[in-house]
Amino acid sequence: MSRTLMQVRELAAWGLDEDEYRAAAYSGDVDAARAALARRAPFDAASALDPEKTDALQTSFAQQETRSDLLAEVAGLTWSLGVVDLRQLLAFQRRITLDPALAEPKLPAADDWAALIDLCFARPKEVHCDVQHEDGALVLRSENPNMQVRITGDVASPVAVHTGSPFFEVAEYRGRWFLRDGYHRAYSCLRAGVFHLPAVIVHAKTLEELGAVRPWFFAEDTLLSARPPRVLDFLDDALVLRYPRRPLVKTIRITIEETYTLEGEAR
Repeated sequence: MSRTLMQVRELAAWGLDEDEYRAAAYSGDVDAARAALARRAPFDAASALDPEKTDALQTSFAQQETRSDLLAEVAGLTWSLGVVDLRQLLAFQRRITLDPALAEPKLPAADDWAALIDLCFARPKEVHCDVQHEDGALVLRSENPNMQVRITGDVASPVAVHTGSPFFEVAEYRGRWFLRDGYHRAYSCLRAGVFHLPAVIVHAKTLEELGAVRPWFFAEDTLLSARPPRVLDFLDDALVLRYPRRPLVKTIRITIEETYTLEGEAR
């Protein structure tokens, strides 16, 4: 696993959560960030969807919308495909963690739609994790915070290690448009001046469908406030704290429990 210090950009103008991994010394000023936010005009909840660009990509979208991995990712949700303006998206994620050891991604040009489709509808991510057996448990460790174990429905292989959605996802919730998945791609594209991206659009009815339910995300009252955090704000040094941090390692421990019952009895 990497020993490179990660560089964190944390939105500060909306208050800080209790994060034990935040460095004691950081660049940026929380009070100055709050003051800068107070001077901002109230948010205009305009649609992030670009209908004209969306219509132009219908053939490309038709090739993507039948993918089995996409259908599995959005199962149970109301969704569509379209082109969105990154500058209109709100952020429920507080932090972006950047790896300075990684080369800057080579991004497509703003009008290279074939390459932008490949960027936003990527192939499934490879699984990279350490696997060990400890005290009768199977232990998985990875620096990828999106690593998880999913139920597959396959009797021969009922569980599988998953490393997060490869799709660029946004969500429309209560008239506002949020970035749901793909914060690093959005950050890189905004820095490069690429503002319109094809996306999976989830039409969320609840905060759970939006995906903003982790304790380290912004609360709903902040997201629906007059001056909510935007994805674009990650680029503004006046609104963020900046600090180095050692990589966090996610651990998943899997144990097996065997029991017997008589046929017909409750399990």
